[in-house]
Amino acid sequence: MHAGAIGMAADETRLPLFPLRAVLFPGGELRLRIFEARYLDLVRDCLRDDRTFGVVRIIEGREVGMEQGAPHIAVVGTTARLMDADVFPGGLLGVRVLGERRFRVLAYEPDRRGLVWARVEKLVTDLGAGDSIAAERRERLVAALARLEPALQAAEARHELSWLCHRLAERLPLELAARQSLLECESVAEMVARVEDWLASTQR
Repeated sequence: MHAGAIGMAADETRLPLFPLRAVLFPGGELRLRIFEARYLDLVRDCLRDDRTFGVVRIIEGREVGMEQGAPHIAVVGTTARLMDADVFPGGLLGVRVLGERRFRVLAYEPDRRGLVWARVEKLVTDLGAGDSIAAERRERLVAALARLEPALQAAEARHELSWLCHRLAERLPLELAARQSLLECESVAEMVARVEDWLASTQR
């Protein structure tokens, strides 16, 4: 577990985390069923104050309980905004969240309730690098997404390369570690190359 931070730089913030055995991409949706008091409190606070929380992949440890301390988590996660919530029988709360932007975890520790708080820095993918990607490579990604998601017409697909790569990674049969590797890419060129390799491997 990382030590807690004393001060924060201008591009850093303090964020409550929801560690999961899942990877949330910017622009992606995730449905959660919540029953633990610490996360019910978190959802209530975020709904009341219109705040986001962070979703990070668990590398080692459990999603529930804190008997063994905070789980070992990935270094890069995604902020999540609550879109809607439903109450199910038995006190279960169902929520739908939308991924917004990536962040890097600098330090984290649980509070007295067991909710993990982190000091994070905001990350921006180098979108300018996508200018050098040939148009035909972009169109191949659009076509691949249309094949994997028939309900999504090519004309409806957003052509931002990072968006296309994220949507393809959500639909391809990938291990969580592979999805996490895409989330951690720092340039669009790296993302496109990685997704092209995955697409090629599924066609062999």
